[in-house]
Amino acid sequence: MTDICGRIETYRGCNGDPLVMRHYDPSIEPIATVVLLHGIISHSGWYDSSASYLASRCFNVLSLDRRGSGLNTSHRGDVDNWRSWLDDVVGVCESQRQRGPVVLLGISWGGKLAPAIARDRPDLLAGFGMLCPGLFAHQQPGPAKKAAMVASGTLGINERRVTIPLQDPALFTDSPKWQKYVGDDPLTLREITLRFAREDHKLTRYARNAGRYIHTPVLLVTAGRDRMIRNARTKHFLSTLASDDKTALEYRTAAHTLEFEPDPEPFYADLADWIARVVRRRKV
Repeated sequence: MTDICGRIETYRGCNGDPLVMRHYDPSIEPIATVVLLHGIISHSGWYDSSASYLASRCFNVLSLDRRGSGLNTSHRGDVDNWRSWLDDVVGVCESQRQRGPVVLLGISWGGKLAPAIARDRPDLLAGFGMLCPGLFAHQQPGPAKKAAMVASGTLGINERRVTIPLQDPALFTDSPKWQKYVGDDPLTLREITLRFAREDHKLTRYARNAGRYIHTPVLLVTAGRDRMIRNARTKHFLSTLASDDKTALEYRTAAHTLEFEPDPEPFYADLADWIARVVRRRKV
């Protein structure tokens, strides 16, 4: 595999703020653009290897840092409204569609943002993937936290911060090497505001109810040893989508973050093959 390094660039957020992304540009004319969305605590740097691989397969890859995450230091762990998350990504997809087909890949938390965008803007996408998506997670807020989220706006405590309940690196990977990486990574998001938690809850409900509106080709990837995601409920969600082109892949021995498996290249190859197929279908 040819290593293609990502360049740090900026994209324009929905409110005009410059936000950071990593851009992996193939050496020849790309056949499509792939937009990568990371998880709740992660950032685009976690997925450097898969992005580089996809670029080597002739895809133009834009790996976005979500507002308030990764290299975006302003308003860290916060958002004004859940629609801003969607609008940031929609703006990037709109900027790329003149170059050819666009495929959206949502990883973990990003895997619930992706179907929400496919619900709203199917015209932008040749296909979208949900990679171990956080639609139905084991770690859900209890009644007390839900009440705090609901009350946060009226009580004026939007900026109060809470710890993200995903602090154990072993939830993401079985690899000691990558567990150390997750634990030591200074860009990993550890806390969010109550406003973020409230808006995230709204996004989750919107994405879960997207099924009958989605006709875009879709890929679902699950990991058999995933300790974060409820795989059975996630697979049922796939069955509710109205799309006539649904692909499901499961890596039975893998943990949540497929990037951190001992040999992730079979996953990368499957991903690239699926993207190439939906892109060809879009061009027919």
